[in-house]
Amino acid sequence: LLEAWEHLDGWSLTDKGTTLRRIYHECDLVIAECLHEGLFDDLDPASLAGLASVFGYEHRSPNPPPPPWFPSATVRKRYQRIEALVSELHADEETAALPLTRVPDPTFLALAHAWAAGEDLGEVLANEDITAGDFVRVVRQVIDLLRQIGDVATVPGTSSAARAAADALHRGVVAVSAQAVEGDDGQGG
Repeated sequence: LLEAWEHLDGWSLTDKGTTLRRIYHECDLVIAECLHEGLFDDLDPASLAGLASVFGYEHRSPNPPPPPWFPSATVRKRYQRIEALVSELHADEETAALPLTRVPDPTFLALAHAWAAGEDLGEVLANEDITAGDFVRVVRQVIDLLRQIGDVATVPGTSSAARAAADALHRGVVAVSAQAVEGDDGQGG
């Protein structure tokens, strides 16, 4: 599969493979392909945060998800390309009898975009079927992914936008929860 997707050439890593080995995520191959195709390029930090969130959230509520919201036609088209990439990957994974990569979920995109754009938590979560704790957990995962994108992106603007998006998400309750985890010595109290 990695040879077919041009991440390996025999036993050697290609440029795409070098990017892939630096991504630690369950959707790593798709994310590497997104980087290679420029799907994260030329986006403002809030839009990039939203697009990255499709890899960090899975709708699990018994209620159907709301229709996806996209901040622009560009982000919608890029998400559609991500869906197509996953569909292509699934076909190759099935042929190789490999487990299927998780399907991206755009349900959280509007929330990540709004939070990265500076909206208040109450506004972001109003009328949403997600707890504050789940919101924080997903945002922290998106921050981790954005930091990785910032580290591996070869386009300087994409790297900067990813880091800015991670910084924009790391505020309020998300920042406080990170401090609580970092300050926990595991001994209870």
